[in-house]
Amino acid sequence: MDVKLDWLDRLRRFENDLSRAESDLLRFVNANPEKVSLLTQRELAVAADVSKPVVISLFRKLGYSTHREFQHSVEEFFSTHIDSYRASQHIRNQFETLEELISEAIQVDTRSLERLSQSLSPDTLGAMVEAITSHERVWIIGPGTAMYPAHYLSQRLRRYQIASVLIGQDSSHHLDELFPITERDLLLVFHYTDRNEWLLPVLQFAGERGAFRMLVSATIHPSYIDESDDFVHVPRGELHFKNSMAVPMAFTNLLLLALEIARGEDVRERLKNLETARDAWNTALRDKK
Repeated sequence: MDVKLDWLDRLRRFENDLSRAESDLLRFVNANPEKVSLLTQRELAVAADVSKPVVISLFRKLGYSTHREFQHSVEEFFSTHIDSYRASQHIRNQFETLEELISEAIQVDTRSLERLSQSLSPDTLGAMVEAITSHERVWIIGPGTAMYPAHYLSQRLRRYQIASVLIGQDSSHHLDELFPITERDLLLVFHYTDRNEWLLPVLQFAGERGAFRMLVSATIHPSYIDESDDFVHVPRGELHFKNSMAVPMAFTNLLLLALEIARGEDVRERLKNLETARDAWNTALRDKK
């Protein structure tokens, strides 16, 4: 089963059966996935301020047979939450040569691409293309390293004459920038940072304005997914390895290619018009020199 669906389905299926202590522990797990994957049952109980039997009871109620199986599910789902120091130490301890490092780095991204192929269906990709092309404007936000796919998508959409608005990195200005959004617009969020205090207010404000909200992320809490109209799980590396943005960038390019395929002649005509306009632009610049 898709890791995203596996974890979320378990939470939604069993959350009403949990005791107060088990619910408290689950909130701790969702807020501290990078710690959960490293702690023993006893250490997790101490960190979450619950008893060891509560730890055992929680993972059994969620349908896991062992603590390690529970940890692995958390690791897979929250793959972008990494402790940079621990990841660096892991790399130093595991690899003696640059050849070994290159091999492992490629394998990490390859495994991530394989997970993407399991969670990204043609229907999902097609629905994203339809959402992008059927709305008046596409507002795009991606704080931190997520600015790479966000900026790339925003820039490329304009080449198809699709109006895109790239929201800045400063969260204190997010409201000002989002204020003109309407029900005719789409908000596309790339979430690849451990800092998430900006995320829920952005999603809620866009929802209040009636905009369609699409969330792309490797690590997300159920409440954020519930606040979105559409969620796409795009993994980013692995918990104990310094993560790259190779897979989110590959996904963004895939989305653009899907748009070209779906819109066919219309896109090609717009790209042709772009090249004609570019030639005229360059000629005008040369004439002014």
